Amino acid sequence: MRVSPRELKAVRAGGLVSRYALLGDAAFVVADLPDVGTADTSVEEPCRLEHWGLVLQGDLTLHGRRNRTFESGTAFYVPPGPVHRFSASSRVVVAGFAPVTEPIDESPEAFQARGIELLSRGGPPPPRPGSMRVVGTRSRTIELGQIETETALMGDWLFRRSTFGAQSGYAEPWCDLPHWGFVLDGNVVLHWESQDLELLGPGDVYHCPGGPPGHRMEVADNALVVDYTPVSALDDERVRRAPRTVRAYAPPATRRASNGVGGEDKVDSADVRAQYPERAKDGAPVT
Repeated sequence: MRVSPRELKAVRAGGLVSRYALLGDAAFVVADLPDVGTADTSVEEPCRLEHWGLVLQGDLTLHGRRNRTFESGTAFYVPPGPVHRFSASSRVVVAGFAPVTEPIDESPEAFQARGIELLSRGGPPPPRPGSMRVVGTRSRTIELGQIETETALMGDWLFRRSTFGAQSGYAEPWCDLPHWGFVLDGNVVLHWESQDLELLGPGDVYHCPGGPPGHRMEVADNALVVDYTPVSALDDERVRRAPRTVRAYAPPATRRASNGVGGEDKVDSADVRAQYPERAKDGAPVT
């Protein structure tokens, strides 16, 4: 399932304009803070909810047990529980995915009852930074040829940022895992096992439901993609999982908790090739 920037629905509530799309069991949301920042918006209200964020423009500051500023081009995670709030002194655009645990009534009457104004126009497409990196949560990076993958455990989801270099020519095996993703740059083909193809471009968000039938990602040239996969699905060895996703994931017995402490683990490409010789033999990208 693909949603282009123009297909995002727009609403106004709590002093800010947001655009969103419902994608199966998750929602994609882009919040556009005004030029004066977060003053007089709901963003500054104390909160205990969980957040998965992607800062697309500006600087967003988290106030909690530990204050931290997330700059443009950073991915962050805020665990549930401790009281926290956000602030900014200028315009910020932040996107993110969030689980949808119950049906959402999108009727105008339901929105009005909740103090939400439905807008007819959503404005220009969200800005897209030229890079994306994890901040505030330990991450793991694998570099192989022209493909670099950074992953981080963020609550119940595994975050993955994939950067593909020129002429990467990447195609992965069939995968049955569910994913929610956002294309920041380049073109990506989602090849479904039914032989249907979907071309994703810059600014598109997508959802791959759990299979079978499965799917696979194909990238010919430069591209930057972020996606999220439920950890519970990764732990199910009965389903097909693309090797690149499996290698990026530390099983429960060995992984370190995502506790908001920053850091990065570098994985040597020779170690990965030694661990997965069957992929190195056939000349396929081992990533």
